[in-house]
Amino acid sequence: MGFGGGMGRTGKTCGAVTGAYMVLGLSQRLNENNARESIERTYILVQEFNKKFQELNGSIICKELIKYDLNSPEGLAEARSNAVFSTVCPKLVSDAVKVLETILPTY
Repeated sequence: MGFGGGMGRTGKTCGAVTGAYMVLGLSQRLNENNARESIERTYILVQEFNKKFQELNGSIICKELIKYDLNSPEGLAEARSNAVFSTVCPKLVSDAVKVLETILPTY
């Protein structure tokens, strides 16, 4: 639940994007002889994810994606009254999954 609203309603990185970062990290096997190699491989995947997600949506930043500042009571109220969380956010989650499917190997 803490991912919502760009990390606890701060309007920063979209929760769907951050969730995708978790998936990317968990998808990588740790090279016990060279942990840095595993980290660098994950960073490359995160950067590729960002590029593709931004191509679809123009940003990875929540407040830019939804066009509301959820950190203010007025912005939050407007976002709620305009059903942003049930219209815009599900598309962003879907786009994150689609991008993940293009950059992760199928199992």
